Amino acid sequence: MSEKKTTKFTTGKFEIDGKWASVRETKFTKMVLETRFDRQKFKETRQKEMLDRQRKPMSDEDLEELERKSLRDPITDLYNQRTFLRKLEYEIRRAKRYKRPLSLLVMSVDNLSQLQRQYGQMIVDEVQRCASKIVGTCIRDVDISGVCNGTRISIIFPETYSSRATIVAERIRERIKQEPINSEMRHLRVTASIGVVSFPTHARDELDLMTRAVEFLTKAEVEGGDRVHNG
Repeated sequence: MSEKKTTKFTTGKFEIDGKWASVRETKFTKMVLETRFDRQKFKETRQKEMLDRQRKPMSDEDLEELERKSLRDPITDLYNQRTFLRKLEYEIRRAKRYKRPLSLLVMSVDNLSQLQRQYGQMIVDEVQRCASKIVGTCIRDVDISGVCNGTRISIIFPETYSSRATIVAERIRERIKQEPINSEMRHLRVTASIGVVSFPTHARDELDLMTRAVEFLTKAEVEGGDRVHNG
């Protein structure tokens, strides 16, 4: 029986009967090799550009904008939950040191889940933006607003008793009830439930104060919404 000849292909060469023979590179082989080289060169160039872009120093304006975004909620542009709780902790320490009152408001737009099912998430976001703008027009420069527990909006009233904070809460509730969400949906009206607590009457630290505020908010919701509960 005659022995079979085995053929092994290598880059640019092949082996027959144990003997090497050179193969002349074709135009196609050159084109493939050149293409691979061009791709590798392009990849290295892109990687270098990305590294150079990352090393590029940021301007003061860019740094300020980056810092601002890290502190803010992307939908309402109020302080995000982490930043707001830090502000609350600081204000409680300050109130204790100087023996001054402090009030906390927690608000939620009524029936947000129903709005989401009926109109979608975009309308819910627009409702949140509208509510945050109304809050901004009703509070002082020294008051601090932010989001907590997802869609709830909170306000810190430094050196303010709950009676005064409740007046502001009623003003916010009435404005939310009366104003349309936007010019394109003037038929849509929403209401809000609000809980108001104060230091040191209802609690003496930030976590307990927030817990009591959420409890009062829940009571306002259970009682039918569109109301302020302050204990």
